[in-house]
Amino acid sequence: MKIAGFQIPDIISKLCLPAQVYLVLSLISLILYLVSMFDVNNKVLEVEPEGEGIHHYTSGGLVIKIIFTILWIYLLNYICQFKYGKKIAWFIVLLPFFFMGLMLIGLLCAVSFIALQTDKNKVLQKKLNRSDGSDAKKFAPGPVIDSTNEPYVSELLR
Repeated sequence: MKIAGFQIPDIISKLCLPAQVYLVLSLISLILYLVSMFDVNNKVLEVEPEGEGIHHYTSGGLVIKIIFTILWIYLLNYICQFKYGKKIAWFIVLLPFFFMGLMLIGLLCAVSFIALQTDKNKVLQKKLNRSDGSDAKKFAPGPVIDSTNEPYVSELLR
């Protein structure tokens, strides 16, 4: 099998599509791992020229990553052989992307909520700073209602 003029080995072309996609994603991940490994090693050697660098720490991680990738590809290919195996394998391959998307959405919601609460707290702090003490009972705990029968902002934040 040839793709873009390159001969693909038979062992790779016999893999099911989810396993092939995982293989491509893993190869990209391994390349980024190698680039970061050498980049960080060079920065450590710049700071400490007499040191050994960090290759002895990260090369073990690289070997573990390669072994894990091979085992995971084998498992995905094995799962593909069952009746609903391809659907399950696609689910397994795409599940981390789904979780990362959910975490990104959750993070954005949390940041916007924190920003909104910070703005509300600043408004309340300004009101407290402007009050001369006679209005202090307005901010006391409990359901306090002003003359317009609307609860104060502090009550809405509870």
